[in-house]
This record gives sequence, C-alpha cells and structure tokens, in this order.
Amino acid sequence: MLIKIFLVLAVALVVEAIGLVCLRKGMMQVGEISIFNIKALFAIFLQVVTNKMVVLGVSFSAIYFCLFLTLLSWGELSFILPLTAVGYLVSGSFARYFLMEQVSPLRWVGTLLIVVGVFLIMRSAQR
Repeated sequence: MLIKIFLVLAVALVVEAIGLVCLRKGMMQVGEISIFNIKALFAIFLQVVTNKMVVLGVSFSAIYFCLFLTLLSWGELSFILPLTAVGYLVSGSFARYFLMEQVSPLRWVGTLLIVVGVFLIMRSAQR
C-alpha cells in the first residue's frame, strides 16, 4: 500500500504543479487585480473564468484534489498531509523552468526548511 501511496502522491504533486503554472500564466494574461469596486471586479471575474489557462489550471487543481481525496481514503491525514509538502519543491521547480521565475538560493533554502520541518513534525507525531 505504501508504494501505491507514493506513486499516486508523485502524480498528484506533478498535476498540482502543472495546475499552478497554468493558473499563473492565465492570471498574467488577465493582469493585476488592483481595482476593488463591484463593477470592475465583475469584469475581471468574467475575464478570469473565460481565460483558457485559468480554466485549465482549475481543471488540473480539481484532478489534484481527487487524487488527494484518494490518498486520504488510503491513509491517515497526519501521514498524507505532510507528504504533500514535497509539492513546494515540485511547484518551485516548475515555476523556475516553465515560468522562468527567478528563484533565489535563499528561497530554495526556505522551501527546503519548510519541507524538512513538516517531516520532523510527522516523525515526532509517530512516536
């Protein structure tokens, strides 16, 4: 069962990262949201829900959520949720390579610290 969990988790984290990249690309096309009156927000909402990249990103996010639910049906939340912290590394890598974002070494170290911290919490909970 553990191998099955790790395989589905790997697929889920890649799907999540693809969804996040699509959402970011779509929102770059929509532009910065800086006006907060009802009429303008409605116009922005229409732009967002009709943007193909945003719709694709939401679709990938829905697939990720279904995979996450599957994982939760196989294992305890206190085990599954910390494993998803690896997604920060996957998403950061995708942002770097597919969005050409500049990810500083300090940001990578911070991301690694989050992942390590979550795994330490997970290990301490198992004792």
